[in-house]
Amino acid sequence: MQKFENLVKYQAYFHDGTLFGVKRIDNTMEFLMSSAEMDPEDIQDNILLAKDDCLKGKLHVEDVVSVKISNEKIIENLFNTYDYGTILDFEVGVGVVEFGILWTNFPPKTRTSDFSVINIKAKKIWWENTPDFKDPFVNRG
Repeated sequence: MQKFENLVKYQAYFHDGTLFGVKRIDNTMEFLMSSAEMDPEDIQDNILLAKDDCLKGKLHVEDVVSVKISNEKIIENLFNTYDYGTILDFEVGVGVVEFGILWTNFPPKTRTSDFSVINIKAKKIWWENTPDFKDPFVNRG
């Protein structure tokens, strides 16, 4: 595991990335996600890319102060409705993270989509880089 606290310089690479899931335990949230494909020369730190030249891992959001979702849904329930989300916007700063997510389903579910803006305020935000993370949708159509 690589722990990486300054994800700001890589946030633009998450545009067109994927949000695979979210887990909430008490006052902590974990977002399982990957960036879009990156040029390895764009890496400025000793952070490892996955085989498909993406950052893959978990965004840890600890000591959550507030969670606001544009369509007033509960974030965990979005994954009961949709298979995964495409990250259209991702901004992380000191004590705040914001996602713009296009939610999608795969067959056999009916193809549907929805858009949410998720804004979270927390005391600590950090990235757990796991380049060997297996994409759960690799062989789905």
